[in-house]
Amino acid sequence: MYNQKKMSGTFSSPVEEYRNVVGEIIFVDVRLQPSLCHGRALEVCVSGKHIQLIPWLGYTSILAVIAFMRGGRRSYLHTLHLAWLVTVVIIQLVTFLYRIHGKVVSETLLLMAGTGVQTTATFYTGKQRMRFIPWKNVIDVIIAETISLQRVLFYMALLVRGEKAVQNPKLIPLFLVS
Repeated sequence: MYNQKKMSGTFSSPVEEYRNVVGEIIFVDVRLQPSLCHGRALEVCVSGKHIQLIPWLGYTSILAVIAFMRGGRRSYLHTLHLAWLVTVVIIQLVTFLYRIHGKVVSETLLLMAGTGVQTTATFYTGKQRMRFIPWKNVIDVIIAETISLQRVLFYMALLVRGEKAVQNPKLIPLFLVS
């Protein structure tokens, strides 16, 4: 299905570029891991565009200059408005921290035949959230659909057996953020 290239012990397809339902660019990388599970391991990584720090610094600089400007015929920098500058910088910092808090940079699905499925979400701050589902609990991998306003959205999900005495199957969506 895809052109395989050997790269440092893994067979990797070229990173493909797609658009998600919002229209943002996402990158999909599929790797076969011959060193894991006797060559029966597949890793799929979906990553989005990173938040860029340079525009935020530019916006902060522009707002700082505006805070220093004083009205009149001649505009010049004035240092009496230090409270405005500090307020603007704090607002920009809080806004930036709000945007990166909880932002998922990449999601990875590692399928190891006979062992299980591991999902990993990597956040912008470097934190990772991992979940492992044993192979015996996986019933099926399905493509489900949902209706949102005037669109039909498709997503991949795992159908998993419940771990309690009540064996109701559970649906675990994959690549939800990407």
